[in-house]
Amino acid sequence: MRPLTPSIHDLRPARAVEEELEWFFNTAESDMGAQSNFMAMIGRATPRSPEDAVEACRRYRRIRAWLKAIVDSDAGVLQAAYELRDWPVVLQDKLGRLTGVVVRLACALDRWPDPRAAQQALEMIRATWLAADCSVLNPTFSRLRGAAQVRFARAHLAYRTVRGKETR
Repeated sequence: MRPLTPSIHDLRPARAVEEELEWFFNTAESDMGAQSNFMAMIGRATPRSPEDAVEACRRYRRIRAWLKAIVDSDAGVLQAAYELRDWPVVLQDKLGRLTGVVVRLACALDRWPDPRAAQQALEMIRATWLAADCSVLNPTFSRLRGAAQVRFARAHLAYRTVRGKETR
């Protein structure tokens, strides 16, 4: 019988889950879709077969179903954490995986625009603002980082719970 409160071990991201979410948010589309013919043009074969693309589609649908099964805000935290972006280097160095989550939290008081491109522009403005003073002595920065750690741990736990013990 599992305890009602999670242990510290339960709050740490599992390697399989980390790899899975990173793949889902960053490279799944290229693994499922048609690849560029550039490599073939320069004489290098692409090692992907149609079966690999089908398996990537199955994997994508399974992960997407798990993400849809958790609360939207938790899925959004995972997207913010794993989606690769060109954050300011100083911010990325201080926050690592939490960078996107902290930036998204910093945008909480802003009016959230509809088109995704406008959202990304707003996030980059906030990221630049945060990078200007991202020391632990800055109470706003420290508060945002603490809130991001809690949300990230909660989102990971929700995802792992829905996902179960299954590995790929």
